[in-house]
Amino acid sequence: MTADRATSTRSRLIEATITSLRTKGVAGLTSREIAGAADVNLQAITYHFGSKDSLVAAALTELVQGRLDPVREALEGDDDPAERLFNALSTIRSAFAVARADLEAYADAVAASSTNPELARSLGEIHENLRAYLSDLITQMQGDGYIQPWVEADAMATLLIAVGDGVATQSHFGDPDVDGVLDQLALLLLGAREQRSRVWPAAAKMLLRRMGKH
Repeated sequence: MTADRATSTRSRLIEATITSLRTKGVAGLTSREIAGAADVNLQAITYHFGSKDSLVAAALTELVQGRLDPVREALEGDDDPAERLFNALSTIRSAFAVARADLEAYADAVAASSTNPELARSLGEIHENLRAYLSDLITQMQGDGYIQPWVEADAMATLLIAVGDGVATQSHFGDPDVDGVLDQLALLLLGAREQRSRVWPAAAKMLLRRMGKH
């Protein structure tokens, strides 16, 4: 098998699994259905991933990464911190508006991970990578004088992830107030601003105005 063909087969399997996760959830997935949707033979799953569970874990990672990448781009822009935060929140709002199936698929995977070691490993890696990223971002903003030093970067990063997981879980049985939750998170971070900063107060007021708080 050529490298291009192997890559194509692997990609089709992941895409087919993501589609099935959205429509069937983890419990409804079968290797035969995934292989049929990807138009490959059943053995391709074992050849490329070792097992169906490993394939599902890889698909979940790609699904989550696809939703996180635009948020990271917004947070890493050239604007001031308040503007970047507003852009990131706007990106998250847009994602929640169109990605209900992805939220439910993620929440379903979290629930299934208690009895699925591969899913548990994948979710652990997703959480750890995101926690490290957010912790570094918070630490950087502390160094720049935008967030007070009493904020514990790792703990705050873990809190933000926990809130995201909670909203995803709520999508299974209700209609979570995504806008309200995001606004509260923004206000929480703004409340932890460094009062001595000459730049942050004006930026914070701008963010609050754009959120409709002032």
